[in-house]
Amino acid sequence: MHSSIFLAQLIGWYLFLTSLSWLINQAHYKKVFSDFLGNQSLLTFAGAVGIIFGLLIVLVHNKWVSDWPILVTIIGWLTLLQGAFRLLFPEGAIRFTKNLQAKLGPSLLCWIWLLIGLYLIWVGHTCASC
Repeated sequence: MHSSIFLAQLIGWYLFLTSLSWLINQAHYKKVFSDFLGNQSLLTFAGAVGIIFGLLIVLVHNKWVSDWPILVTIIGWLTLLQGAFRLLFPEGAIRFTKNLQAKLGPSLLCWIWLLIGLYLIWVGHTCASC
């Protein structure tokens, strides 16, 4: 359970802070994100980093349980798959990201990640004493 708590806190704080920064500075991050999608080197680097962090989470925490730790596992797998997709199919990753943003909008995605982050922070800190 210690790895679940640690990863919930780590991922929760990361999601919360990055989503909050996007919501506060939307114009800045829209430009950053546009630049990111246009930079093949950066996209490849992000894919490699995604694979590393996804593998770290999956190898340490591959817990398919019917409780909150499954959220950490799912995020690990999504991170791993996103990284692999960016490396294996860079043009497809760019198209998918642009389509997702066009349909859902960056703000909605940020609110979803912010809420997931808050939930993980909450369970990570309340279960730390379990």
